[in-house]
Amino acid sequence: METFNREGNVATLLTTLFALDMAETKRKSLQATAELQAQVKIALELAQSPSTNQKLPEKPIEGEWLADLSEMGVSLVEALTVKELYHIQGLLQSATLRQVEILKHFKMPGAVKMNKTMANYYIRRLFSERENVEAWQRRPPTSRVMQGLLYINGSFTRGMTQHQAQRRLRKSGVQSPSKYREWKHIETLFLGVNDLVIRQRNATRKITWKRFYHYYDELKSNGVPSDEISVEMMLARIAYHQRGKLRSTHFGGDESVLLAAI
Repeated sequence: METFNREGNVATLLTTLFALDMAETKRKSLQATAELQAQVKIALELAQSPSTNQKLPEKPIEGEWLADLSEMGVSLVEALTVKELYHIQGLLQSATLRQVEILKHFKMPGAVKMNKTMANYYIRRLFSERENVEAWQRRPPTSRVMQGLLYINGSFTRGMTQHQAQRRLRKSGVQSPSKYREWKHIETLFLGVNDLVIRQRNATRKITWKRFYHYYDELKSNGVPSDEISVEMMLARIAYHQRGKLRSTHFGGDESVLLAAI
């Protein structure tokens, strides 16, 4: 049975550990490089931070994880804790939308392609400086927050910061819960149809809020309840308009047939 030491062979351990979760093609592509080893070291350091994931227990991983590792012939000199496992798993997870938003605001290279753990690491470094915290708090509202205020209230106050606009949006949600729920659904749809991977898969182009509402209102006018409108419905509508004749020939040039096929 092979034994791994955390300091000397942690990259090899990572490769073995994620063999449990990863698809075959991705597992083959994962190499125990110096860069990966450095990232694993960062993940382990993040786990030691007193401010990170307080709800995660400090006890070593057990149960299925240990059983699977044992079956693979791996024995750990020093067991990983649940916290450490959480951060190591983050190396193979995409950064969250909020993490990307923060990194892009500070013009961090490669923000979109960064993994969750490394995004966490760089954000911690950024926010260790007070001026960066203040700059983030003073940033102007995002288009989504402004669109939310416009949808629920019909207007928004110019000059607000993102923090103030978000607080106003939450207050509006309490005052108009049904309108707020519909807005959150709209926001999810907008993010879905503009997601890069989804757009590449469906051969559609990014759309503006104005164009989004055009398609959204078309579906509602055709009798589709707002809470039943899906990303797939929106994409079919977008593809029909963006690809025009190419898509319409598949449905005999009849748009109503396309809508019925959704």
